[in-house]
Amino acid sequence: MTYQQLQFQGLPFRPDDKQVFYIEGTYDLQYNRLLELEYRRISDAFQRHCLQFYYLPKLFRTAGIEQKIRYYAPYLSEKIMAVKRIESNAMLQFLADRNQVIEPSLIFSARNSFADNTTTFLQLPLSEVCKDNVDIVESIISGIRKVNEEWLSAHIGQLFETNGLFRESSNPEPPESSACYEYYEPDLRERIRMRKASRTEQCRLEEEERESQIKRCEESATRPAKKSLTERFMDFFSSSKDEDICKSASVAEDIAVDPDEERSLIDTERILRELRENVQKLRLEGVSLMAIHEFIDKQEPLSRMVITEDYRIFLPDYNNMEIEMGALPKAVYFLFLRYPEGIIYKHMPDYYNELLGIYKQLRPNTDDARLNLTVTKVVNPLGNALNENIARIRKAFIDKFDEHLANNYIITGERGLQYYIPLDRELINWEE
Repeated sequence: MTYQQLQFQGLPFRPDDKQVFYIEGTYDLQYNRLLELEYRRISDAFQRHCLQFYYLPKLFRTAGIEQKIRYYAPYLSEKIMAVKRIESNAMLQFLADRNQVIEPSLIFSARNSFADNTTTFLQLPLSEVCKDNVDIVESIISGIRKVNEEWLSAHIGQLFETNGLFRESSNPEPPESSACYEYYEPDLRERIRMRKASRTEQCRLEEEERESQIKRCEESATRPAKKSLTERFMDFFSSSKDEDICKSASVAEDIAVDPDEERSLIDTERILRELRENVQKLRLEGVSLMAIHEFIDKQEPLSRMVITEDYRIFLPDYNNMEIEMGALPKAVYFLFLRYPEGIIYKHMPDYYNELLGIYKQLRPNTDDARLNLTVTKVVNPLGNALNENIARIRKAFIDKFDEHLANNYIITGERGLQYYIPLDRELINWEE
């Protein structure tokens, strides 16, 4: 089987060895028609072999992709969304040797080098597998398998010869117990093991491991660490570790031990768990992320923020998106908007009256005793109420669009220093 290796430099995502891409130097009508017609059958066949097939012109026509694009780039207009398309040669701008002539091909078995930011693929020209009177899907799968086997056999032979360990044998693979095995590259050892295992079984084991990890994380997240009052007080004020505010909210760093605060801790964990789940559903995959950057501005704009007379929050440059949150997190958010330089966590009691005044405007029909009790809990630096509300603010934004933009709008900071909202106050318009 004729194949060669292609090296790419600076790909904006990290392909893995289960991904297969169609590429071409110039548009080929015959092969593109073939892939358009057979796309679903090829994709399904690849999935059965634990592979993912990417035909880039189809990428933005898959289910749910438009919602993901809007989540990542909320500033895109309806006009751009209507004509979105990526060509099959999009990856070639990252080809290490720009002078190479690329015929219609499949590239696969990616090997990433972090040292020089390169990715090397095996390349199989479609002319090798798309022949008359053959089933195109089975021919492609068979061709990929043969190229992988040929490359693996040749690479093992080179390793043996380089290390003076070459022996004539009809089987280039030594037993796993062989002393020669230590000379194998780590990724090569994994490839050999995967060849011996059933691909279906491998997929099942990987899925079970992922589910097991998620379950362990969730169990751990819902069990706050039990510490004495003194220990938790010292942890809160003496720790020098830099952390994001919502990360600190996800570990039991607060000191209060009354039932209300325990419930607040559980609520914070639930908010953050929901946020992680929602983001996972909406996050673009690596190749999709590369593709979207083909038709969006390289300098992504931040939207202005408009706060209306009735205290609603809109981002007009993100298709007039509304950011919705409850009255208490909104009061905390408005307080932090007033202080571009930020607020130190343990100084929150100094802002009691100001926060109470904002909260009363948002909840005009609530009795004073209840308002006072609620705000007292929020400004208590030994409690978790402020963390809970900052987590809700974070969720309100990141539920709407990706955190690479949302981080400009949410409350962030380092423990012991100021927490603040990075957004330029020139972009904020308070309507009166």
